[in-house]
Amino acid sequence: MSKPIKVIISGVSGRIGQRLLKLVLASPDFKLVAGLVSPNSKHLGRDLGDLIQSNATGIQAVDSLAGVKADVVIDFAQPEGFDELVDYCVLQETALISGTTGLNQDSFDRIGQAAKYIPVMWTSNFSLNIQIFKNLLQVLKQTNPQGHFSITETHHIHKKDAPSGTAISLAQAIEPKSSMTKTTASSFKLGTVDIHAIRKGEVPGTHEVEIKLEDETMTLKHESHNPTIYAQGALDAAKWIEGKSVGFYDLNAVLMS
Repeated sequence: MSKPIKVIISGVSGRIGQRLLKLVLASPDFKLVAGLVSPNSKHLGRDLGDLIQSNATGIQAVDSLAGVKADVVIDFAQPEGFDELVDYCVLQETALISGTTGLNQDSFDRIGQAAKYIPVMWTSNFSLNIQIFKNLLQVLKQTNPQGHFSITETHHIHKKDAPSGTAISLAQAIEPKSSMTKTTASSFKLGTVDIHAIRKGEVPGTHEVEIKLEDETMTLKHESHNPTIYAQGALDAAKWIEGKSVGFYDLNAVLMS
């Protein structure tokens, strides 16, 4: 039997981070070595088991990875500490799996550079079916270039970024080289693609794409019922990426494996 993959969870106290923690602790394929939180987190110094109302793990939530070594970092933290985390992964030659959204262009440039030294996978949504959704939109755009595409995304009220990273990536699948502008408080435009963001209740995530053609209309919808799908998808990606060569990967690599 191969050795368990040593993993660090960045953003361990968050909505996805806590779900990841449960999955990692329950899996014989992984060994948790650290859980990272922000320096001002109320969870700093707590045993990670406390975060999920479980038995003590003997591992405390930390705000620094100094002296910590792992095979893979799985990141679902806020964007403020992202660049520092990428630098850590490069210096330690540690693979990075990240679902952090709300990143600026400098951060995307940074992970592009990091992929020259370590294996990196960043995606706005770790549901494999969302990746299939994006692939399908590329085909629909190619076969219906005159169609008008619009996206409506709905998320829980705690989500800070709008539109969602998933909505942006869906729009980029349709028009990959376009830039985004804000048209109203909750509406955006990426190229010719309209995006509307809704924040209400505890909705894990719903994305609906409407394609209007001259003689027909198509509607595609993905509705998440449980955010654990994102944690499980990231864990599957971590298992896939461990030991891979340097480069920037997306979920298509996992789909084709």
